[in-house]
Amino acid sequence: MTKLKNRAIYEFMSMREQLPTIEYLSWWALRLAMVIVFVVFTVKQEYLYERNLVLLNLSLSFVIPLLRFISPKKLFTSKVSFHIQTHVNVFIFMGSFLGHGFDLFHRISEWDKIMHIISGGFVVFIGAELLKAFKGHEKVNAAIKTFIGTGFSFIVMVMWELIEFFADYYISGSNNQGYYKYPDETMVFVKIFGLSENLPDNAAVFDTNVDMFYAVIGCGICALILYIFLAKKEKKDAEARLKESITV
Repeated sequence: MTKLKNRAIYEFMSMREQLPTIEYLSWWALRLAMVIVFVVFTVKQEYLYERNLVLLNLSLSFVIPLLRFISPKKLFTSKVSFHIQTHVNVFIFMGSFLGHGFDLFHRISEWDKIMHIISGGFVVFIGAELLKAFKGHEKVNAAIKTFIGTGFSFIVMVMWELIEFFADYYISGSNNQGYYKYPDETMVFVKIFGLSENLPDNAAVFDTNVDMFYAVIGCGICALILYIFLAKKEKKDAEARLKESITV
């Protein structure tokens, strides 16, 4: 019991050391907002699938602190950056709180595309942040860090589409792949790649390709941003070390 208590104290102190107060408070603001959405959905007797989805996203707002706490110290998962939770919270806020809570997925036709652009992009930052859990990460240059972040984003893209197929097949009320939709010919994706004559029978395949198309756009934009940021930081750190060596 004492070990668990000491571990909990250590994790909390590590978290407060890593996170600015405003970032930490934003976690709890989101959690409170998600609880309110769940209560409202329950009172309105929304579909059980929607309510469970809100609960799942609420639980994901605790995922990084919990992962660190339950992981053996020898595993890299015990050293992942708390900042990753903030990136995860962006998805929860945009997708679950705004998308489902405020029903933006139905009110704004482009919301799903916006979410895939954001997700494909922010996961690049998560991938680069995960690297910090490994020994010697500071020796990895900006280009390799960006490559790792980009690769991680592509892995998550594929995993997410598999999850959507799994949910639609096994969970009642799930329709992530939009089987009932016929593609809008004004869509950027359709204008670039055209329409297949077999498309009406392959709506789910079309949805997967569109999702990944927009996710790749977000991934590319954020990979460029990440590289520029890391390259500048790398240059600044090198100049500081040089200045320090001259002074000594």
